[in-house]
Amino acid sequence: MADIPLEDGTNMTVSTPAFRWTEKYSVNIAALDHQHQGLFATINELNEALAHGEGRAVTDAILQKLVEYALTHFAAEEALMVEYEFPGLATHCMAHQKFVQAVTKFLEDYYAGKPGVPVSLLLFLQTWLKEHILVADKAYSSFLNARGVH
Repeated sequence: MADIPLEDGTNMTVSTPAFRWTEKYSVNIAALDHQHQGLFATINELNEALAHGEGRAVTDAILQKLVEYALTHFAAEEALMVEYEFPGLATHCMAHQKFVQAVTKFLEDYYAGKPGVPVSLLLFLQTWLKEHILVADKAYSSFLNARGVH
């Protein structure tokens, strides 16, 4: 949160995203970067709701966004990897499958009324950003960029 002084002498409080997109996350492929930025927005939406004690209220919508993300983003990444014969395709696809399995488990737990799903989901997504985008996605990034994909 940051306070911004207004002309009338009052302050307006605005929140700064906890998970901020920076160039270090870029894979230098515009469409994929745009999709990754959407994931950041979804994670920040969950984080903001948790900060206001409303995590459970947004969990269903967040999980649905993650399902859509998995369907569209993973398909886009994998299509490029297939087209350009990325040697790490099988391993990358396995990581995508683990994400889908995890989101499915979060959905099951949420609908079963288990406590702690929003916080566990946020921690999972935070780890995903650090481990998947910064490591696994960077591996295909240099490979595809070298073949003219941007």
